[in-house]
Formats: sequence, C-alpha cells, structure tokens
Amino acid sequence: MAVAGVDVGAISTKAVVMEGGRVLASGIRPTGLDAAGAALAALEDCCRAAGIQRPRVSPVVVTGNGRKAVPFAQKDVTEIMAFAKGARHLLPAARTAIDLGGQGIRVVVMDERGVLQKFLTNDKCSTGTGCFLDVMAVALQARVEDLGDLALASREHHNISNTCTVFAESEVVSLVARGKTKEDIIAGLLDAMAAKVRTLVNQLGLRREVFFGGGVALNRGAVKALEAALGTPLHVPEEPQTVGALGAALIAGGK
Repeated sequence: MAVAGVDVGAISTKAVVMEGGRVLASGIRPTGLDAAGAALAALEDCCRAAGIQRPRVSPVVVTGNGRKAVPFAQKDVTEIMAFAKGARHLLPAARTAIDLGGQGIRVVVMDERGVLQKFLTNDKCSTGTGCFLDVMAVALQARVEDLGDLALASREHHNISNTCTVFAESEVVSLVARGKTKEDIIAGLLDAMAAKVRTLVNQLGLRREVFFGGGVALNRGAVKALEAALGTPLHVPEEPQTVGALGAALIAGGK
C-alpha cells in the first residue's frame, strides 16, 4: 500500500506519494483560498504520475499551516516535525535544518540520531520568506524566479536598512528612483534575509552539517548569501519545496 504526505503551505501545497520507502511521485499546486481542494488536487496529481488509484494511498499525513483544513487526512503533524524528518532523510548527517517557506522561517537542530533537540520560528515577520521576495520582485518589476541570478550579478551589494517588508519595499522604490541597479538592490535584500536567519541560527547554536529547504532555497542568490552569513556550505535538495511533504509521507509510512 502506498502512503502520502501533504504539506499545505501559505502559498503552495505539496504532496509526496511513497511506497516501500521509495518516492513514487511529488506534486505542487497553488494553495489559493481552498486548502482542502489544493491538497486533494496535489495528491491526485501524484497518483496519476505514479499510475496508482487514489484509494490505494493510505494513510495520508498532512502538515503545514493549513493542515487542519484537510478532511481526508488520517493524521496531521507540525511543520517542524515534518520538515526535520524530511531533512534527515535527505541528509542523514544533518544537524541544523533551515526552512524558508512562503510565510515562515524555521530553524531546527537535531542530534546525531536525528532526534529534534530545539527549534525557533519567525512566523510574525515575513523577511526572508517567499512572500517577502514576491513583494520585492513586484517593486523591482522583475520575475521572482530571476532574483537569484540578478543578485549573483551584483558588483556592489546595497545595504538595506529596513527589514520589515512594508518599509523595505518603500526603501527599494526609493533606491530605484535614485538610480541604483536591480542587481545591487536584490543582493542587499538577500543579505538582509541571511542576517535575519543567522540571528535565529546563532540563538540555537550552529551545528554542521546544514540542510536548507523550502521554496526560497530555489534562489541561488539566497543560498550564496546564507552560506556567507553562516560561514558554512549548505546542502540544498533537488526539490527543496517538498521536504515537509516528504517528511509527512515518511511518518505515514512509519519511518
């Protein structure tokens, strides 16, 4: 019997279907205003990709901030638990795991057995999240998927003094009016993001190896900025967005 994990995030909903400890398929859908509908659609996408019928998938474990809105799941778990489980599976040597998602920052520290020791979140401020980068992309009239490459092309990172999304947006608009380049502004924004994450990591105490997941990990500029801020390489999986869903699927399979 196949099992599944579904991660209902603020911006996107991810699903992973596994059988025998092997990932059969993964899928991503926009969450929108219908968390339950997005969860079901993402799961059905996986079933079609894997060539299996939806009734064959049980149990389904759901995580994410919209997990309570999914009626067909047999169990729900916290984002922290699911992300730590997924990170450890992808990188058994992981001791610190960083999750930068649509609206939240989460940092977890694990022991050598993969047992979660402590964690911190930064859910009340969107700096460093996907939402933050979406707002800045609009202010800069750039595609969010291009931000990483633009930052890597920067010759002089511009310091961003405001880390609040609203004030940072206003500062970005002002910098553009003063003729500052998009590349330098974006690099500065990612530096500010990295500094915010470093503060959380330092409170817990950095332990290597460091795993980096969540949608922001797709941004190469963000990866570089965070590596520089932490002074250590980051391990980024091929599909950083689905780490939480993977962890939920592992829990569904009794792992």
